[in-house]
Amino acid sequence: MVTSESSNFDYEQLANLLNIKSDDVEEWAIEAIANKIIDAKIDQMNRRVVIKSTKLTQIKTEEWKRILGKVQTWKDKFERMQMVLEAAREQ
Repeated sequence: MVTSESSNFDYEQLANLLNIKSDDVEEWAIEAIANKIIDAKIDQMNRRVVIKSTKLTQIKTEEWKRILGKVQTWKDKFERMQMVLEAAREQ
């Protein structure tokens, strides 16, 4: 586990860093805490997130292969769907 020093971020700062709306920061923080990606507290009154530590995980080769397999399956399905839609347009 890799940890970093405690950091205070206001909602707008995190929104910019994460490329999300500031209204979505609280939900992001709750999900990140629940998934043990960060150890943090949410200060709703001051619209700040106090991040005490973060956990950096590594994806191993077997996981990458599984992910790539899923992506390839989705790609194949979308290509087949596109062929069906193009054939329907031609009729």
